[in-house]
Amino acid sequence: MLTDAFDRALASERIAEAESIVDRLSRASDEPIASALVLRMRGQLASVNGDLPAATDALAQAVADARAAGRLDLLAGGWLADLGAARLRAGDLAGARVALDEGVALADRVRGGDWATVRVMRLLAQVMGSQGEHGAAADMLARAVSAATGSRPLDPDVTAAVQREWAHALQAAGRAGEARAVGARGAATAGAVHPEPTPEERKRELDEAMAELKGLVGLTDVKAQVDRLVDLLAVQARRKSAGKRVPEMSLHLVFIGPPGTGKTTVARLIGRIYRGLGVLRSGHLIETDRAGLVAGYIGQTALKVDAIVGEALDGVLFVDEAYALESGGEQDFGAEAIAALLKRMEDDRERLAVVLAGYDQPMQRMLDSNPGLRSRFPTILQFPPYTADELAEIFRRMIGSYDYTLSPDAERHLVEVCRRMIVGSGPNFGNAREVRNLFEDAVAAHAQRAADDPAVDLSTLEPGDLVWPAPGSPEAAATKAAHDPAPAGSALGEAAAGT
Repeated sequence: MLTDAFDRALASERIAEAESIVDRLSRASDEPIASALVLRMRGQLASVNGDLPAATDALAQAVADARAAGRLDLLAGGWLADLGAARLRAGDLAGARVALDEGVALADRVRGGDWATVRVMRLLAQVMGSQGEHGAAADMLARAVSAATGSRPLDPDVTAAVQREWAHALQAAGRAGEARAVGARGAATAGAVHPEPTPEERKRELDEAMAELKGLVGLTDVKAQVDRLVDLLAVQARRKSAGKRVPEMSLHLVFIGPPGTGKTTVARLIGRIYRGLGVLRSGHLIETDRAGLVAGYIGQTALKVDAIVGEALDGVLFVDEAYALESGGEQDFGAEAIAALLKRMEDDRERLAVVLAGYDQPMQRMLDSNPGLRSRFPTILQFPPYTADELAEIFRRMIGSYDYTLSPDAERHLVEVCRRMIVGSGPNFGNAREVRNLFEDAVAAHAQRAADDPAVDLSTLEPGDLVWPAPGSPEAAATKAAHDPAPAGSALGEAAAGT
């Protein structure tokens, strides 16, 4: 039970919760396998936190302890794959190869074809490709495709991704004919992943998504631009149905604006709107960033791009802080990621919408960095910072969704707090994210009052509950420094005293 909870926490990036589970497990038993399990978890945490030396050391010891205990099922079930993945990230290709070779051999013997087997085979193929053994990598991925096809529960998205990796490895090995055949088979498989919605389902999706968009706080210009885009796509669809020629329309968009201004929310709604209009079959959203697209080894970036695009087919790929792709210099693989993404956008232009998001000036530089970007992203939506009144309205909606209300004095204080937020905001101000912090701090302050006094109303927030900047935050320290007198005896203090 604890291991399942740890896996869920780690997958959701709830690191503190995962660390707490490891501490509990380490105190619960000193049995050899329990100790090995704790080591594995510590290794996984270190890997997530970027401490690769600590990760490889802990995972290697966990594997050694499990092997000494005769637990080959654990080694085949992911422990060797974890070790191989950590060594691969650390650049130790030889060490990764040793662990993954053993992992594949054990998986074949102990587990057969299941998702753990697919994972270790994909990792081993990645190492083989990095070592220049493209033919061996292709053969390993052929086995991974076979294992994925027989795994339960079925996951067509992962199966299609493995097929694309197989096709890429075949191409790298000079086996172009086989690569084309595998690619065609993979495209056919992927085409069956998302069923075509009925006209009734499309209309309902469009109506609901547009209603949610109109209900968002602020974003007046964004809503107007989306309205125009919807009208254009709807009319073009009618013209096409009537047998008239229509120009090719780009579904790709650029979202420009500071953090916390609703870019991800609108991207998710765009996917649903496209599904409602019938231009995308699924309309689901896949979020990624530079780390999800750029690899650290030659030949691996295109594979990462292909894999993430495969997940996004029939939906929207949202690339946050996209400008980071072109900021790494000449030796960086960001440019390769952009080129690979542009190619997939062309190859899958009827099945993919890409949204690039980030700050204004860096995004403009990115669009200018590659001639193909401007032409493929003709529509730019500007997300402005929220006003104080809009921030206050976002706060009201947050508390309303959890059955809280504001007293009249707290209502007046809220508006003043939001004004102070705007005045004190810097370039990295989080907008709605700051409001979320204000809300969570207010709920905590209210709970403290209610715990100490049974007479406190359980639903009403008072002015004292709304504190910004939060005590102990960098903003609070900066505010205190700006208002506190200089220490006596300092040059500034002496100048202020006229000495």
